[in-house]
Amino acid sequence: MKTNKKKRNTFSYSQLNTFSTCPQKYKIIYLDGIRKMDESIEAFVGKRVHGVLEWLYNNENRKKTFFTFDQLCKIYDKQWITEWHQQIFIADSKNNSDYYYSIGKKCLSNYYNRYGPTFNEMVSSTELELEFLIGKYKFRGVIDRLDNPEPGKWVIHDYKTSKRLKSERQAINDIQLALYQIAIEQNFNNVSEILLTWYFLRYDCEISVCHSSDELDKIKNKLIKKVDKILESMKNINNFFPKESILCNWCYYWEECMAKVGRNPSKRAD
Repeated sequence: MKTNKKKRNTFSYSQLNTFSTCPQKYKIIYLDGIRKMDESIEAFVGKRVHGVLEWLYNNENRKKTFFTFDQLCKIYDKQWITEWHQQIFIADSKNNSDYYYSIGKKCLSNYYNRYGPTFNEMVSSTELELEFLIGKYKFRGVIDRLDNPEPGKWVIHDYKTSKRLKSERQAINDIQLALYQIAIEQNFNNVSEILLTWYFLRYDCEISVCHSSDELDKIKNKLIKKVDKILESMKNINNFFPKESILCNWCYYWEECMAKVGRNPSKRAD
């Protein structure tokens, strides 16, 4: 699948992160325009859990006052069956799809026990797509959930299903939600406070931080430098060299990478 070339001049957190991780992978996806259906089982689980939570807070459900955990499980099961495909990448040979299925259920159980059965958060939007500027560069991003608990106050929520847990210090240094804070400031008029909240679903752990304008300015400067580096690299296509690491074993662009030969040996699916 080819990407839209018109989007090459619009950047996102995932683009910057991909370039930092492996410039060759950046070239394959964002310059060559190669998009594959392949995805890791971890990403698949994350999408299904996100899908359930998006359903939970849709316009129709926000009018309801009570949900059972069984309702969430039925949506999860339906999405799991409907969306399952043969290009799901399970790199860990010790576990199969049933194991990862149970992780998704645990994530939803933790969320239900914390916020259910009423789920009466003041939700403004879910899967909110925004475009914004940093310096002269155009960015785009998708916010998992945006709450507006009181006039002028906004809470950006990000759901995490991975086994990695951030410390508060790591959250402060996280670029992704800082990007979203910048997006809200540019796209909304009534903004007096923005809180950034990560919910680590496997551990039922929530971390919140708030950036000052000075902190955001420093982050903006870092982001501008990252984009400058990408654009400088684009002057010579050979600048997008492979950065080999253990992460290669989870990469489904192995076949397209100039540093690899044949099929990823660790790739398997149930």
